[in-house]
Amino acid sequence: MVSANQKPRAYSYIRFSNATQAAGDSYRRQRESAEAYCAQHGLELVDAKEYSFFDQGRSAYKARHLDDTGELARFLAFVQDGTIPKGSTLLVESLDRLSRERVKDALPRFLDLLNQGINVVTLADGRLYTSAYNELDLIISIVQMSRAHEESATKGKRVSAAWRRKQDSARTDSLPIGKLRPLWLDYTPDGYIPNPERVEVVQRIYKLAQDGYGHRAIAAQLNQSGVPSFSADRKNASGLWANSGIARMLSNRAVLGEYQPHQFIDGKRVPVGAPITGFYPPIITEDEFYAAQQAVSSRRQSQATKPGKRFNVWQGVSQCGICAGPMHISKRGNSRILRCFRNIQGLCPAKPILLPRSEEVFREILAKVDSLALVQSNQGKLQRQIAVCDGRIAEAQERIESLQSQILNLSGALPVSIISVMQRLEEDLSRHQQERDSLKEDIAREQIINKDEFFSRLDLVSYEGRARANSLLKSLNVEVAIERIGELRGKKAPVHYRVSKEGLPIFSFLDTSGELEFLPLTTPSIAIAEVQGEVIRPEFHQYVLTRERQSAWEASERTRLEELCKTSSFKDVASAEGISVRELKRILAGERSNRRAP
Repeated sequence: MVSANQKPRAYSYIRFSNATQAAGDSYRRQRESAEAYCAQHGLELVDAKEYSFFDQGRSAYKARHLDDTGELARFLAFVQDGTIPKGSTLLVESLDRLSRERVKDALPRFLDLLNQGINVVTLADGRLYTSAYNELDLIISIVQMSRAHEESATKGKRVSAAWRRKQDSARTDSLPIGKLRPLWLDYTPDGYIPNPERVEVVQRIYKLAQDGYGHRAIAAQLNQSGVPSFSADRKNASGLWANSGIARMLSNRAVLGEYQPHQFIDGKRVPVGAPITGFYPPIITEDEFYAAQQAVSSRRQSQATKPGKRFNVWQGVSQCGICAGPMHISKRGNSRILRCFRNIQGLCPAKPILLPRSEEVFREILAKVDSLALVQSNQGKLQRQIAVCDGRIAEAQERIESLQSQILNLSGALPVSIISVMQRLEEDLSRHQQERDSLKEDIAREQIINKDEFFSRLDLVSYEGRARANSLLKSLNVEVAIERIGELRGKKAPVHYRVSKEGLPIFSFLDTSGELEFLPLTTPSIAIAEVQGEVIRPEFHQYVLTRERQSAWEASERTRLEELCKTSSFKDVASAEGISVRELKRILAGERSNRRAP
């Protein structure tokens, strides 16, 4: 309660809903009106920070000022818990600052405020509303709320209609839509033109992404270089780049010159129609765009987040040979080690591996796979083209999945347009996959013959070089299972590096007391080792031949059994073959079978 010697307290609530009002005089005008009213009527305007109620960019039409983060919601909570006492006054410019909702929604909230002993003053007309309101007060408040709602609804319809006209003109006549544009472009009476300084920043972001830098690392580089965010003069007071801004930049197809019209449907901003190509001046090539997409996707799949001074070459490539958990870099004394993450949690018995030695093995692995792209410009070009194909494949798959989810929500016959788009996307997907396979064949034709020359030109020192090597192995679907085998008394236990490509084992390295032995598991891996002058134990030749003959026979058997199962039951086929139904299903699933080639 307010004491006899204390002036009644007043609280000012200020709201405006868009950046134009923020840039203008709205806040100052509302604040000065509150101060003048308090001085004239003997009220104490509470201006402590915790009792300042200011909603910027909050729509009262959609009641966003009343959600859990709104300042008006905070005021109402203070009233409810008694922090703001009865007899206090809430100062607003007009009732539409409190609400532009429909009267049936806004009026009960307004009356509840009065019934809790809070007076409301509308500064524009000096009208005071109290708990002792009469019918005239009620009628006036209803009229004002109704007017506010209708004004907002009409304004929203006009704005929406105006935007639809602009979007239609953009699609049919390529006419500019106005000053709302990508922030690396300037708007002139003749259209959009690139801003050279900002374009350079965008191109730098895409280059860093291709070099293996994540969103956080890119933002850090720009901030450390003193490059201000594009929104620094609009709504970003700090002027610093954030991860989210980098992520939006790397997925924004406007850099390719595309404009995608949007509309708000049920409160959600959704794309309308196909993108308009060639609408903006392009500042990034398609190859650069998709290469960056592939690099970002690769980091996301490997769950890479925190940037380091030295890129972890094993990131997303290595896994524990015991539990298949991810391998993390950590410290043990003065040494850096590779350690199973589940071992860190106490869930896996795997022993740690010295990081420097493991990176020597990493280098040897590169020499045995299609990694000439790291040292030869022609191979590098092919690898970049593969990355572009991967980016286009991922985009086509994402759009197909999106259409499939939309189709599930449709009833009745499918629209011809959707069927046409789906067919085109599937054709694009098939074409990109064939192009990628062809490029991989071109790369596979060349082999690393001179390892010493390859190693002398290989960059595993710089952040960018290490990131490229890591990205190349990911693009080849190479994975390495690392395991320290047992414990030998008086000696360090050997470490086994099992290398697979696209899920199939291709070779291993056994690191024993500092000596590294190459263990081929396929005929091509034997051929590569012999070309590079390595000695392969004779028994491995016979082992690989036997293994490949077994694999070929199993594939042939699987195909034969699949054909039989098309016309007969599992039980009948298994009985005829002299095996169990369970064994039959294992063979059909491609699992290791107990059967051996004749």
